[in-house]
Amino acid sequence: MGGPATALVIGSTSFLLGTLAMHWTADHLLLWQSPITPTSLLRSYTYYSRSLLPVLDSAPHAAVLYGAGLLGSSVTLLKAWGGRESNWLFDGASLFLFGSVGLVYYNNVLINLRSLPLQWPASNSAIPPPSPMSGTDRIFLSLREIASSHAILAVALVGVILLQSAQYYSERLEERERIEELDAKIRRRIRKREVAQKEQERLRVAVGQKLGNTTNGGAAVASSSSSSTAASSSSATVKQKQAATS
Repeated sequence: MGGPATALVIGSTSFLLGTLAMHWTADHLLLWQSPITPTSLLRSYTYYSRSLLPVLDSAPHAAVLYGAGLLGSSVTLLKAWGGRESNWLFDGASLFLFGSVGLVYYNNVLINLRSLPLQWPASNSAIPPPSPMSGTDRIFLSLREIASSHAILAVALVGVILLQSAQYYSERLEERERIEELDAKIRRRIRKREVAQKEQERLRVAVGQKLGNTTNGGAAVASSSSSSTAASSSSATVKQKQAATS
C-alpha cells in the first residue's frame, strides 16, 4: 500500500488533531493558567456546554469525527495485516495509540461532557458557587478532566503521525538501499562481462599470432624446398649437357 495509505492515515489523524486544537481556547484556561479564577471556569463551562456539546450531539458532525477516526485505524490495520513483518513495529504501535484515543475519548471526554449541568449554578441559589481553587467542585473536576484528556489525545495523535512518518522514511530508505544494491550488482556484472570480453579478445589475438607464425614457417619451408629442387634440376641439366658433348 505504501505512500497513499500512509497519506490517508496522516491526513485523518491531522484532521482529528485539528479538532482538538479548536478546544485550546478553553483547555488552556484550566491547564496552563495559574491561578484558575471563577471567570476562567465559567468561560470553559460556557464553551463546552453551549458550543462543543451541541456539535457532538449533531449526527453529521459526529459522523465526520467518527469516520475520520475509523478511516485512520482501518487503513492502519490493513497496512499492518497486508504489509511486511517490519510494519507491525510502526502500524502496531499506531493501532495501539488509536485504540487509546478511542478509550480516552469515550470514557473521559464524552462522559464528563454529558455530566455537566444544563445551567451554571447561580450565586444566590441553595447550591454554593463552584470554587475552582479547592478542586472539589463537580463542574471544575469534569472540566479539568476534559482538558487533560484533550492533551492526552493530542499527544497520542502526534505519536501516530510521527510513527507513520518514520515508517514512510524507513520504507524509502530501504527502497533506496535496495536500488543501490541492485545498481552495484549490475555494475559488477558489466565489469565481469567486460573482463571476459577482454580475455576473449586477448585469446583471439594470441591465437591469431600463433596461426601467423605457423603460416610463415610453412612458407619458409616451402620456399627452401623449392629452391633445393631447382638447384638439383639445374645440376642434372648441366650433367646431361656434359655427357652429350663428350
